[in-house]
Amino acid sequence: MVSFKKLAAASVIPTLALAEDAPVVSNSPVDIKYLATFHGNNTNNVQGQVEFVGATNGSTWVNVHFEGLPAAGGPFPYHIHQHQVPADGDCYAALGHLNPYNGSATAETNAGKEVGDLSGKHGPINGTTLHVSYIDRYVSLNSSDPAFAGNLSIVVHYADNTRLACANIVREYTANNTRPSGSNSSSNAAGSNAANGVFIGAFVAGLSLLI
Repeated sequence: MVSFKKLAAASVIPTLALAEDAPVVSNSPVDIKYLATFHGNNTNNVQGQVEFVGATNGSTWVNVHFEGLPAAGGPFPYHIHQHQVPADGDCYAALGHLNPYNGSATAETNAGKEVGDLSGKHGPINGTTLHVSYIDRYVSLNSSDPAFAGNLSIVVHYADNTRLACANIVREYTANNTRPSGSNSSSNAAGSNAANGVFIGAFVAGLSLLI
């Protein structure tokens, strides 16, 4: 007779084998953009955008702009979640993080983390605002890729993982203008209350450094 312990151990082996490092993506189209926009509502004051743009080397440029976070309860993680937020705004309906390779939140490398764990790879929101831009080598904008972020959602959490705010990631427009090369990753978090126009200006200036 096979013991329960042996059966339990055997059942763990396939689960462990499923975990693998996420591959570096090189298939994000340069002519599309996806955008998650936060407007604030009767339960929170979070406003801003998370923008995904294809870089010319096929990786993904991520532009993050948040304002109106609570003065307490942080730092605030934010992630790509598996489903869209329904019309009633229930952030819990977005389910878990985008994690096609069974990554771990405690992994020591970005490749080993969950693909959707943006704050785990690039830092959480510290304070009430965040303005940051970076290249994510594991998020794809190609709809055939398991790491595709389009048509999913962004969820912002309190430090205790309670869900604070959420927004759907939707395709914004198609434009054949110059995109960042993706050869460098830049990160510049700030606690300013800059207006959207200032943020966009900073983004354009940042792109000029990569051209």
